Amino acid sequence: MTADWNGRETLQEMYEMALSVGSDITSWFTAEESENLRTILEYHETRKAVPTVLITLLLKKLIDPYQDIRNHQAGMPGGFSGRKLDTETVTPFLKDKQFPSMSESGWLTRSLEQAHPYDMNYPGQITPKKLKSAFLYLVSLANSSNSDKVRKILLFLFDGFIKARDKSANLVLSRPVNLSIADVVDKLRQHHGVEALGAARLPVLAMHSILTVLARETERYRMCKVLPLQAHTASDTKTRLIGDVNILDANGALYEGYEIKHNVRITSGLIHTSFQKLQTTPVQRFYILTTYPHDNYDEFSGDIRHVAQSHGCQLIVNGVDRTLLYYLRIIGSTRSFIDAYVSHLESDENVNFQLKESWNQIATGSS
Repeated sequence: MTADWNGRETLQEMYEMALSVGSDITSWFTAEESENLRTILEYHETRKAVPTVLITLLLKKLIDPYQDIRNHQAGMPGGFSGRKLDTETVTPFLKDKQFPSMSESGWLTRSLEQAHPYDMNYPGQITPKKLKSAFLYLVSLANSSNSDKVRKILLFLFDGFIKARDKSANLVLSRPVNLSIADVVDKLRQHHGVEALGAARLPVLAMHSILTVLARETERYRMCKVLPLQAHTASDTKTRLIGDVNILDANGALYEGYEIKHNVRITSGLIHTSFQKLQTTPVQRFYILTTYPHDNYDEFSGDIRHVAQSHGCQLIVNGVDRTLLYYLRIIGSTRSFIDAYVSHLESDENVNFQLKESWNQIATGSS
């Protein structure tokens, strides 16, 4: 296996870890280390060569822990070609992830290409001064640290890159037309199966989308209103709603509620917990839907009868896919649903860049 392949594999691994690294990442570092890392992030879009070179040096340290990464040119004693590793591996990776990147290599920048080690005496005119100081500090830190510390530095940088990218991303999302109902459900199944942070929000968006279309087109929901979605972390007890998707009747009373689970097996215990929210709410129907592949929903018939006898509400327990398949047969065109779903993907703050990119790949058949 070549060094280049090792580099690509390592960067991808670090990227996937950074997608779900969590908020405790700052606890890995001292105050001084954190300050210097934040400086790199502060300038990562306007001084792209510096983070590009730093990532290349971090990658080299992970591939070859015994390399003195301050000696960044092959002509230096004990040195290596940082530019080659950058050109062949790092910059293409940054471009692929839509991170700020150079056209070819960070080493084409005069302030970084000088044949001097990246130590505190490095003469290159990296500006501003605090960026130069942060860069040289982190190179020294990584050079004297073990692989675990180097990985954490790289994760911190990737986490910052991802957040900045996702916040400003203007990715044009695909809106395929003339799809059959089976094609739509298949693409949704693939999208909801993407393993990424925030994926649990996708089936909620799908159900809200199809219900919004139904409210426009069908007699059952005439004069009804599908309420806007709450934040994914919003508590039903705080919002006084009964599910992830809620529908009001013409008088403004709760008419239907949808609780949507992602990869969660429905049980009688879960139904009982959900029923507690219904007891003081005169809702007509309450749906518990899941993306988990149940073999038999008839096993919940006893729970359904109990809810009907205790409350009068009709409880429906089913799969998200099966429900979408049925509802898509009722609406006039799959295009109206696709438009609503993609609009949610574009606007919902819980849908990150990875989920949007995945949708484009699935929608265009390039996944």
